[in-house]
Amino acid sequence: MGALFLPLAVAIAFEGAAVNTDIASSFDAHEVDHVGSETCGECHRKQHRSFAKTFHGRMTREASEETVLGDFDDAELLYGGVTARMHRGPEGQFRITFAGPGATGRRTVEVVRTVGSHRYQQYLAEEDGVFARLPVAWYPREDRWFHMNGAFLTPDPPPPSPGGTISEEDYNRHVVRWNDNCIFCHNVGANPGRVGERFESEVAELGVACEACHGPGGRHMSARRDPVRSLALHFADDDGTIVNPEDLSPSRSADICGRCHGQRIADDVQGFMEEGDPFVPGEDLALYTAPLFRDTTISGNEGVFAMRFWGDGTPRLTAYAYQGLLASPCAQRGELTCITCHGMHEGRPAGQLRPEARGDGACIDCHEDLGLDSAVEAHTHHAVSSSGSRCVSCHMPPIVYGLIGAHISHRIENPDPAAAEAVERPDACTLCHVERTRGWAIDEVARLWGDGDVADAAAERMDTTGMMGDDEAAPLSEVLRALFGGDPIERSVAAEALGAPRRAATEATRAARLGALFDVMANDPYPAVRRIAWRAARTVCNTAATSEVHRLPRLPDAAWMRYRPASAREQRDAAIESLLAALPPDTTTPPDPEVIAPLRAAASETAIHIGE
Repeated sequence: MGALFLPLAVAIAFEGAAVNTDIASSFDAHEVDHVGSETCGECHRKQHRSFAKTFHGRMTREASEETVLGDFDDAELLYGGVTARMHRGPEGQFRITFAGPGATGRRTVEVVRTVGSHRYQQYLAEEDGVFARLPVAWYPREDRWFHMNGAFLTPDPPPPSPGGTISEEDYNRHVVRWNDNCIFCHNVGANPGRVGERFESEVAELGVACEACHGPGGRHMSARRDPVRSLALHFADDDGTIVNPEDLSPSRSADICGRCHGQRIADDVQGFMEEGDPFVPGEDLALYTAPLFRDTTISGNEGVFAMRFWGDGTPRLTAYAYQGLLASPCAQRGELTCITCHGMHEGRPAGQLRPEARGDGACIDCHEDLGLDSAVEAHTHHAVSSSGSRCVSCHMPPIVYGLIGAHISHRIENPDPAAAEAVERPDACTLCHVERTRGWAIDEVARLWGDGDVADAAAERMDTTGMMGDDEAAPLSEVLRALFGGDPIERSVAAEALGAPRRAATEATRAARLGALFDVMANDPYPAVRRIAWRAARTVCNTAATSEVHRLPRLPDAAWMRYRPASAREQRDAAIESLLAALPPDTTTPPDPEVIAPLRAAASETAIHIGE
């Protein structure tokens, strides 16, 4: 046996050396074919099963009974005088018919593809090779249809005249061409294939699949199907036929995610449109594109992207998570990368956090001195079991808008309300202490982490309604000031903060929160902001009781679902009145109109292009 094994071992060793030499000298991933995730799954069964559970794996799919989540059983959505009816064709096709009053302007399209399955599901129709995102979408968490004008940060269009409709331009405001937009990030090997005014678009695979992160698998498959070469690669230090993000440097690993989770501009836009994105995993993303920042110019024009960032350059939209990472000291001076916290084959699909990264795990892995409860409390000045002692709460606060909600920032930084005040952005302290002013937060940070000489006067000036009497120019808490006087992102972040699952200190503070949220549900000009406020109000009403605050009666879902954020004003008012009538008296304390009127008058109503 030994005599037979030795020649085989020598052959494998020589073959392994030959394989590695061959790869090093001639391997160009741009020339390698994609093979598709089903082929990958033939060998990598466990990884294939785990990835299939993720929302990435279900990003873009052909419309079918399995993939379509929306109700197509003659469901209807009225918006702007136009009725969208979702129904089935004679052979089971998924169809949407749009018609104005009296069936005017009737038009029927067939849904051929779906995009998304988590926050909401969008639908594509196709004509002459051009795929278009339709103006209505399905919201799984609410189990109902909504108009896409309610997903983006744009105000309500002018209301239709009696018996009329809003303009076609306003109704189709967010109908976009998939071929040269969504195609890049929601699929593998995307090529718009623009030929003049036409598109001959192709993808290696619909959706985000194995080769989006590991690169084209053709060479890997060929090598692994050769028994000797496969065995040689098994014993080799590195399988150079495929990319494993775990084996890359932190920067190159982050580039794989940053390709889609960081808006960027191509060096050769025409080349991208005609031949696709040339980037392959393992390369430097900067070879082909540059990430967008606050000061990025387009054709010499400055400030084009300024609204997508806070004044200090921190991203304020989810499409810029990569830029947040690049601005983080943990990445600049450490080895933090996306997969430090996230894993495509582990953790729950929502967030895809590695089990060891949940809670404070990822941070403690480097900051070992904070591994003990006593050290945490000394560091945070909060109870170790409270949200104030969670790393993310203070160092990655939810100041980023996207997908109809506020999300954590991916720029890791120290909480500094004074610095936040200087650049007019939210701060971590008042997003948690929602009844407090910015001045209080600045005082507290100085007292707890500074020289300790600042008196805690703000706490003495706090009354039970959340109104602050310390400053004539800022009579509201910081969150309420932003809720009524901020731009659309500030208002969204503030509404989300008011609905965070934390208990109100008193029934009076809860009443103030609900009063503010119901006011936004009625009066904010942005349907997306109204939806977040509605969701927050529902959470506050359902929050568990404490010794100081009794629990409100749980209203049936149907009562809450009567409210539609994008519906006409009179319909919203009727739904709100119905909700208030079902709640006990004095449940809400409306904000003082004289206080909020000047704030709302000065609030920005600029539409913010969020790039989703």
